[in-house]
This record gives sequence, structure tokens and C-alpha cells, in this order.
Amino acid sequence: MLFIRITLAVAILAAVAVTALVWLQVKPNVEAVIAKRNEFEQKFKTESAEKSKVKKELGETKTKLESTEKNLAETTKAKTAAEARANELDAQSKALNTQLTQTREELAGKNQQLAAWNALGLAVDQVKGAIIDLKQTREANGALEEEKKLLVKENKRLVRELDIYRGTNEVDVALPSGTKGRVLVVDPKWDFVVLDLGTKQDVVPNGVLMVSREGKLVGKVRITAVQQDRCIANVVPGWKLAEILEGDQVFY
Repeated sequence: MLFIRITLAVAILAAVAVTALVWLQVKPNVEAVIAKRNEFEQKFKTESAEKSKVKKELGETKTKLESTEKNLAETTKAKTAAEARANELDAQSKALNTQLTQTREELAGKNQQLAAWNALGLAVDQVKGAIIDLKQTREANGALEEEKKLLVKENKRLVRELDIYRGTNEVDVALPSGTKGRVLVVDPKWDFVVLDLGTKQDVVPNGVLMVSREGKLVGKVRITAVQQDRCIANVVPGWKLAEILEGDQVFY
């Protein structure tokens, strides 16, 4: 029994010795592995911290970039609005300058008129009276002109009547330049026609008109009697180149 205990003790001591020997040999390797592990762990923690820091900085940079882009868009929009407002103000300024120039020119003209007015030495009431007198004078002159025209026309009529009495009524009488009309009635038996011309068109007896149809001359007529909007004319002997028809044109 004692022997067994001794053997067991020896075995245990031998195992301890072997373990100690193995431990002494393996310990440096284990310590190196542990140190390497600790180094890797520390390095991993450092890299993880740096990665987190970089990621955070990247997020902050992204946020700043988005904010900067937003501010840039707002700034661009504000710049565009400011440029548009500046152009509008520039246009308004040019328009105001143009109005100012016109106003100055009008003012200069008014000043000239005022100076001319002052040079007249007339009061406002005197000018009003002068304007009324001028208007009345113009109206009187207009009435005199109308009376003159009537007298001239009457004189021509009397001269024509006098020519008739003298036997010189066949002398052609001038008619207004450009006188035109047309034939209303034709009497082929007595060779006279009725025209749509009268005193309204200033036609007078002994006025001579040419008769045409489609651009061709067909005859000549001499006015013998005149009414307000009608006149009678005889066909001039020797000038009846074709039968005169209603609707034919007459001209002076």
C-alpha cells in the first residue's frame, strides 16, 4: 500500500515536473501570442475608433455639403432675383430720365411761351377779347368769301345770258376740271340727252362734254339748261360718231 502511494506521488511529481518543463518552454510562445493578440485587439480598437471618427466626419461633411448646396441654390436664386430687380430698376430709371428730359423740354417751351406772352403786355381778359374778335372776323371773312363765290357765279350766269342776247352763246364755257357723269335719258329724235350733272357739280350752260363708251369716243354734247342735279345737253353737230345710249359716260 505504501509502495502504491509512493509510486503515485512519484508519478504526480513527474507530471508536475513535466508540466512545469512544458510550461517553461511554451510560456514564451503563449505570452507572445497573447501580446500579439492584445496588439491586434488594440489596433482593431484604434482602427475601429478611427473608422467611427472618419464615418462621423464623413457624415458631418455630407451634411455640410448638403447645407452648402442648399445655401448655394438659395444664393443663386437670390442673385437671379436681384439681377431681375436691378434690370427692372434700370428700365424704370431710363424711363424716368426720358420723362425728365421731355418735361424739361416742355418746361423750356412753356417758359418761351410765357416770355412771349409777357412780351405782349396783354392781360388775360384782353387776350380773350382779342380771340373773340378774331373769331368773329374769321366768320365775317368766311361769309364774305361765300358771298364772293355767289357773286362770281351770278356774274358768270349774267355773262352767259348776255352772250345769248349778243348771239355769242356758242362759245365753249369752261367746266370744273375732272367733271364726270353719265347719260340718264337719250332722245334720238331731237338729239338731246339728260345728264346726272347739275349746279351741285358747278356745270353751266354752253359747257361741252365728251361722250364715251367702253373707252371709245361716241360724241360730244353742249349743255343748254341746268338744274340742281340734272342738265340737258344737245349733241354737237358733226360729233355724233355713234348712237349715244343711256349709261354712256361724259367727261370734261
